[in-house]
Amino acid sequence: MSNGVHLHTHSEDSLLDGLSTVKQLVAKAKSLGQTALAITDHGVCSGIPDFITECLANNIKPIPGCEVYTTKDRLKKSKELEEIRMNICRKYKITDNKGEVKKKAFQDFLRKVEKDYSSFDELAPVILKNYLMNDEQPKIKLTMKNYSMSNEMLEAQQDLFLDFTADTHVSTYEDKLKAFKEDVFKYLDHGNFHMVLLAINNKGLEDLYAISSDAHINGFHGKPRTDLTYIKENNLGQNIIATTACLGSHFSQLCLAGRLDDAKKLINECKEVFHSFYLEKQATHIPEQIKVNEIIDQLSIETNTPKILTSDVHYANKDDQRIHDILVTSSIKKCICDENRMVYAHEFWMKSDEEMMEKCNDPEAWANTLKIAEMVNVSLPKEPLFPKFNVDGDETAEELLRKKAWEGLFEMSLTDNIDIDQYSSRLQYELDVICSEGFQDYFLIEEDMIGATVAAGYLVGPGRGSGAGSLVCRVLKITWLDPIKENLLFERFLNPERAGYPDIDVDYSYEGAQWVQQYLKRKYGSDKVAQIGTKGTLAARAVCRRVGKTLGYEINIQDSFAKAIPDRPGITLAEAYAEEERVRQYAEQYPEWWEAMTALEGHVSQVGVHAGGIVLSPEPLTKVTPLRLDKTGLETTEYDMSWIEKLLVKFDILKIDTLDLIKKTLEFAGLWGEIDIYRDIDIDDPKIYQDVYQTLNLSGIFQCESDLFKRIINDMKPTSFRDISVIVALGRPGPLDLIPTYVARKWGKEKVTYPFQELEPVLKETFGVWVYQEQIMKASQILGGLTLGQADMIRKGVSKKKHDLMNRWIDLMIFGSEKYKEIHADLVKQYPLDLNGKSPVPLNEEGKPTFWVDYDYEKVPEIEGAIARGFDEETLAVVKKQWIAFGNYCFNKAHSAAYAMFSCITAWLKCYYPAEFMAAHMTISEGKKDKSGNPKNIQYMKECEEMGISILPPDINESLSEWTPVAKKEEKEVLEFMDGSKLYEKADEIKCIRYGLSSIAKVSEETVNEIISNRPYSSVDDLISKTSGKKVNKTKVVALIKSGSFDTISKNRNLLLRNYFQSRGDEHEHIPAQTSTATILAYEREVFGTAISVRSKWAKVEEGASTQITGVIRAIEEWTAKSSGKTHYTLVIETREEPIQVTVWGGTRDKHADKIVLGYKVTIKGEKNRDKLVAKTVQLVNSFQ
Repeated sequence: MSNGVHLHTHSEDSLLDGLSTVKQLVAKAKSLGQTALAITDHGVCSGIPDFITECLANNIKPIPGCEVYTTKDRLKKSKELEEIRMNICRKYKITDNKGEVKKKAFQDFLRKVEKDYSSFDELAPVILKNYLMNDEQPKIKLTMKNYSMSNEMLEAQQDLFLDFTADTHVSTYEDKLKAFKEDVFKYLDHGNFHMVLLAINNKGLEDLYAISSDAHINGFHGKPRTDLTYIKENNLGQNIIATTACLGSHFSQLCLAGRLDDAKKLINECKEVFHSFYLEKQATHIPEQIKVNEIIDQLSIETNTPKILTSDVHYANKDDQRIHDILVTSSIKKCICDENRMVYAHEFWMKSDEEMMEKCNDPEAWANTLKIAEMVNVSLPKEPLFPKFNVDGDETAEELLRKKAWEGLFEMSLTDNIDIDQYSSRLQYELDVICSEGFQDYFLIEEDMIGATVAAGYLVGPGRGSGAGSLVCRVLKITWLDPIKENLLFERFLNPERAGYPDIDVDYSYEGAQWVQQYLKRKYGSDKVAQIGTKGTLAARAVCRRVGKTLGYEINIQDSFAKAIPDRPGITLAEAYAEEERVRQYAEQYPEWWEAMTALEGHVSQVGVHAGGIVLSPEPLTKVTPLRLDKTGLETTEYDMSWIEKLLVKFDILKIDTLDLIKKTLEFAGLWGEIDIYRDIDIDDPKIYQDVYQTLNLSGIFQCESDLFKRIINDMKPTSFRDISVIVALGRPGPLDLIPTYVARKWGKEKVTYPFQELEPVLKETFGVWVYQEQIMKASQILGGLTLGQADMIRKGVSKKKHDLMNRWIDLMIFGSEKYKEIHADLVKQYPLDLNGKSPVPLNEEGKPTFWVDYDYEKVPEIEGAIARGFDEETLAVVKKQWIAFGNYCFNKAHSAAYAMFSCITAWLKCYYPAEFMAAHMTISEGKKDKSGNPKNIQYMKECEEMGISILPPDINESLSEWTPVAKKEEKEVLEFMDGSKLYEKADEIKCIRYGLSSIAKVSEETVNEIISNRPYSSVDDLISKTSGKKVNKTKVVALIKSGSFDTISKNRNLLLRNYFQSRGDEHEHIPAQTSTATILAYEREVFGTAISVRSKWAKVEEGASTQITGVIRAIEEWTAKSSGKTHYTLVIETREEPIQVTVWGGTRDKHADKIVLGYKVTIKGEKNRDKLVAKTVQLVNSFQ
């Protein structure tokens, strides 16, 4: 057993500073024979749950802690600290010749002194030169004149003045330096210093969370900071042990500056604040640390304060130093070859007893760490904290839930044609399961959240995920799908035969999501609600680029290596090495790069926020998890989802702008508040399938806008809501091979077959193709006699790719429990149990076990089995193979059906209110860009044109901030009489879309509000006279003129510009008197990104037509086709009128590679395809434009 334990240890949660994972640190401590270990990450507690779990699994006592940042007053931020600095500068005349404060010079001085307190005496006379000389000079000159020195000599010899009069003025000089030093050090006491805090017990852990949370929420200034006053006033230190930490501590800096009296005061203050306080020596040969260690020995005796010895561990093994150096260098965005970069001394690994004594021979201090370990006893909660719904009166939550559910079913029966007995039975069953598991409060909270949000005027989605399969959710209006009508399974959502908690995902509009979060805080308390944090890790390509840059490789080499790694989510470097020859070649060519990549792959590199996860706790959250702020200032848990789900209950509040699109469309159409989108819109209306889906008019149609979905829809030609549900399920790379079979069977070109005729009810709606997870569950019930709860175990194994679970339950379904036991017993005879008491289940082609699973004969449920029920064994083996393959793409039917409903609602709105829909779509899409970096609205404007919807330019007197549908009257001439008069038929109203003023480049929302509030305007001068020059300045006015906003006043935009510049006294003669079409195109490209008043040559080219363009290559994107592995280009060609995207396939690229260079002007011939030019030839015009 070791003579001590490590109490100052950093894991990877010390972002880009700590190298090792918790597993690596615990394994190292175990190998050293240590019985306990502490974790003390910089300013965070995010690694504590994993740390405690890993320690306990290895029989090591966990000591959770944190190396916090302390300061004199955590509430003093930039403004207050700036004022202190300015006061010091004024007091000591740190100014230039004009009397202006020399901020930068003083800040540089402070940074140097803060880094090394001992440098003060050397640097202070330089920064105080003006003060010392200006104040002393008159006295010095008087003294020197008494020695008959001329003024010229006095001026020439100023640097000698102080030396010459040292005896007379030395006391004044020293007094001033002393006063300055006191003021500087008082200011530096506001710096960010280190201190190690260790929780003694669970109350101490809660207090540690509170300290950390407050440091992030209230004390953050560069770092999350706390102060001793806060800890003392809130009594947060009585269950915490504190140590003086490293050279970055206030204590160490006081020692190095010779301020030992202040160091003693700090020791005494800490003894009052904390349960115990220790002086921390560190086992390194760093000169400054050796000096601090010596002072600790002295002060330990003088103040009767115990000391400990640590190694400030930043990596587990001594050999990890090089990788740690690369990690730290990458975090400060430096190159390893930069000699001036920050470099850690090679001192911070987890040392053995012998290594600790070799670095600092103090057995007593090292042994004291064991005493601390004996004091500590901390554990994690065993059950999550469930929030409670506030129920009025004597009614219980269960009673309230049941009452609301039955009332909801009655309401549903009034509007829907349902079998009341069937629905009542299903509802009773679901309620019994929910209440028996104790989830009634969860459902009441969800229902209340959604109801309050809708009542506040926001839209909520129809459902998402498996929750859409619950009738309770439907009658409570948490979801809007009828689960019985759509054959959805409650057990997919909540399985009574396995442990688990409900997880209802809900889509909100962006504003609605913000509103409901604030609603929860108002109702339950702001200290009980927070977002869920995430940890971002270095993926394969990212770590390749980061390490390559740090090691100093050229950008083109970094790029080539990174692109050799397959672009697949979740791919590991090991997988890439096995799959790609180029990766293996690079790994062999650059061994250090590859070694560092593999060492840092998966390393935590950043923190973020879950897309919609919110936690709601019955107690203040800091009792369970530390908090931090996200980039927008909202409170977020430090613990990520993996631990939050074990400690608290999660509510998913997901943001989706489609709801904003729907609401905006309804407002434009005058339907907001008039219709219920889930009750009044007919999603089975044939017209939406004919006019929207089958015509591929899919912009803004939920889930269906991508090229992949367009291809699927074009092949399938959907005719029903259920087709859209299948499309949502199959619209991913994995199941694409199934689409031809589905389409052929749908249109009668291929016979529909089933593995067993008994499965027809399960597979009929998908023409015999396995599409949904729920189909596996129902098939398992029919074939093997499984309950739906048991069948869900197969679903879970298949969908989660848990091979042990999947194989076990499929074999149980096929063979039944008795036969399964026999098969397993034979396997056990062949392959004895391993040391952990596990046994092998199915074998690979070589007859070897493919994995190990836990096995207990008594836990095998009684299942009859498909073979015993008369199903053919060979066909069952085929079904098993299909299900195993199904794991690559199987989809949750409840989710796809809910999202299909969502999609059909958008299609209905676009079908019947096209102008309103597209205006809303462009308003919501404003500022968004496509993959090529072009504004999305450029493409949407082109689609409006194809739909027969005109885009009207902005109008200074008519346009609103957003894109708006407007009616434009158009009269048709019927007859012209001899006298010249004409007869017109009644005017038609044509829906157009007016460009929004805020969509004009350089025109802000503030400007638009100013313009709208002061209308109407008769001229540019009238606009200027009526509005604020600050809000409607020259930049804005020029943009408005160029956009055509004054075209109803004068169509000559150049003339308006000339007159405006002339009125300002600006140069205007260079502007032509007339405005040509080319000029309008240029102006509109500048302010809109495309032309809207006139059609460009490219816009007039028909789809599929051959054409050519000439322009400058402004962007080249290389990409690899996943199907063929071939590399192709996407170019952006800047023509005289507009940028055009060009696709260059691999063969064409190879022929013309020498001409495809950024900056080259080229002529490209090809065919127009989906608004891109597919290149056939590339001809060079000239280079580098």
